[in-house]
Amino acid sequence: MSPLCKQTQFKNANLTNLPYIGAVKHRWVETWYLSYAILGCTMGGMFPILMPLLALEHFNSACHVGLLMAAFNLGGFIAPLWGKIADRYGIHRELLISSFIMTAITLTAFAFTNTFTVWLGLALIQGVSVFLAITLGNLFIVEIHPKIEWDQRIGWLQTFNSGGQVSGMLLAAALSRIDLSAGLLVAASLIALAVLPGFLTPRVSHEVIAYRPAVGSLNHHIQSNQNASYLQFSQVKLNISKHPHSVRHTPFVRIMGIWFLCVAGVSAIYTLYPVMMQEEFGVGRDRIALSFALAMGLSVFLYAQAGRLAQRFGPVRILKSFLGARLAALLLLFLLEMHVFGGAVHLILLTFVLVVLCWPFIVVSATALTADATPFDEGEGMGIFCAVFSSACLSGSALGGWLATQWGYQATVAMAVSTEALGLFLICRMKRSL
Repeated sequence: MSPLCKQTQFKNANLTNLPYIGAVKHRWVETWYLSYAILGCTMGGMFPILMPLLALEHFNSACHVGLLMAAFNLGGFIAPLWGKIADRYGIHRELLISSFIMTAITLTAFAFTNTFTVWLGLALIQGVSVFLAITLGNLFIVEIHPKIEWDQRIGWLQTFNSGGQVSGMLLAAALSRIDLSAGLLVAASLIALAVLPGFLTPRVSHEVIAYRPAVGSLNHHIQSNQNASYLQFSQVKLNISKHPHSVRHTPFVRIMGIWFLCVAGVSAIYTLYPVMMQEEFGVGRDRIALSFALAMGLSVFLYAQAGRLAQRFGPVRILKSFLGARLAALLLLFLLEMHVFGGAVHLILLTFVLVVLCWPFIVVSATALTADATPFDEGEGMGIFCAVFSSACLSGSALGGWLATQWGYQATVAMAVSTEALGLFLICRMKRSL
């Protein structure tokens, strides 16, 4: 962090006098967002469809699918370290480009081996690379721009990423007639192209980090919303390794617990959805990809709206509302899986679309809550956010795959309903305790 004199100098200065911030004050979209569109196309669009089906083809077990995706998500555990390193040495751009290169290499390697242990190692390396890129994407926003712009910029970044996911799913559907391994090679070629717009990311210098607004300096838009009043805590930045006991008593810990529950159950649904639709209902890869694309295509238009709603009504209210909506959709999916309504495939596809449409509002509001509530430097705080996401995906994928192997896919959906209900209960209880 900057010396006290620099902080005082910043507070007395006009924000628009900063060379970079002033130049982009009214621009929500930047060229480097294209890197995240490509990342979404490959790792958010093609990979979630091709990898589970390819793993099932090679190893013939939903449990193996869950373990592979768990290994992938394990790579996100060191996301806080990446954020801290990026902040300390100012190498955000270099780390981002390296993450794209490693992702392309691991995608290529999957196509040339059939050994499960090797696949686990590749999935782990790939997870490290992808979560590094995700962490840095948020840092390029919160490290440079004033807090009042975070919701809008995060919303647009998610829009590009989600648009890339839709393109990747449509591409996966178009490639349904070729071998699954060949599809991964196509994805590897595309992610290598993400390096080019990656060179256009802004430089995050130590001066820019030093002149960042403090956690509470731009809280005027939060103070006007009673739902976010619990975020008014001490503005002193903490170090997680030096102050573990102090961290436990901040709202940040409760928010991370709720975020874990938001992700854990539904990650199992996302992971096993292609396998479930193929195994239980005989749906082909093209229809699976198209249903994914439909859901994500509709959600693309919701990220910017989610940012506006979070800024207007407060992220707490938005998170609570859409957790409730997604819980209702998951309950309906569970009933359909239990064949209460005859197990109609088109109803299951529609319910899955509803689950996906809730995600933009949940992820944007949770990201804004994390950025507001973190008692650490933003790099470390957003890294923890990604690490919790990673641990939730790991737990959900591994447990969901095991449950599906033991008791069928209905058990996996039941797990998602349980975690969603608990998360909603905790955020409602936290609000009542204000």
